[in-house]
Amino acid sequence: MLSEQSPIRLGFTRGISPSKWAQRWKRAVPERALELIPFERPYGLATRGDAATADMQLARYAPGERPAQMDDHGNRTHHAILLYEESIALVLPHDHELAEQTEIHEGDLALITIIDHPNHAPGWPAAKPWENPEWKPKHLPAALELVATGAGGLLAPLPLARHLSNKRDHALLQLVSDAPIAGTTIWAVWGVDRDSPYLQQLAGIMRGRTANSSRRLREDESGGTVKREPEQKFRQPQAKKKQPLKPNSRGAQLAAAREKAERAKAAKRKAKKRR
Repeated sequence: MLSEQSPIRLGFTRGISPSKWAQRWKRAVPERALELIPFERPYGLATRGDAATADMQLARYAPGERPAQMDDHGNRTHHAILLYEESIALVLPHDHELAEQTEIHEGDLALITIIDHPNHAPGWPAAKPWENPEWKPKHLPAALELVATGAGGLLAPLPLARHLSNKRDHALLQLVSDAPIAGTTIWAVWGVDRDSPYLQQLAGIMRGRTANSSRRLREDESGGTVKREPEQKFRQPQAKKKQPLKPNSRGAQLAAAREKAERAKAAKRKAKKRR
């Protein structure tokens, strides 16, 4: 259990910005400090360092996965609540023809070599297999180095890509699609033996609870009492001023293909109305 005098220690993985929750916590619980502890591991719980012993961790999980510590029926070791799903980014070299765009449609990935890496989820648009599996990058930073050389692009969680990439070498485009593509998820996880009203309140703040909230709390999948709120959504990146595309470039080909597809959809809609 937590000491009444010690600060609440919150570990968080790369790509997460917990400062807004820390500000809300300070307003709601001024008598109890919140200590933020970053950790390097991009997926799963921290297993070493100060974050490994934090009271609560904010961890990333691959699409379709969830903290294993909450799945042990009858012997659960941790509580966990799903906070939000992350958007997917295409990372390109900074001088790519599409570098000035802010998003790209899934169908337009056909003209781009997608580099495979350990964190490329199976349900995402397919990456190009490596002729020799030993050539596959060992981690995402190594794959980003390949992107910077012009070898192709890669798919990664948007917040994580923002954190690991740099503007000198990379450009980030948000991936959009007609059918939903599952993204990585962010969970708040804390040990059953550490549970306390303070941690329950912190979990509630992350889900949107305010000091003026009057809605009833209900039992959550965490096993604790936190209020369900709408999932947080990432703000759309600010649109960049579009530069004219070079004739016959890949960017121009993609733009022409998109325009042709939109005209075909419009023609189909008109044909249906005439029936």
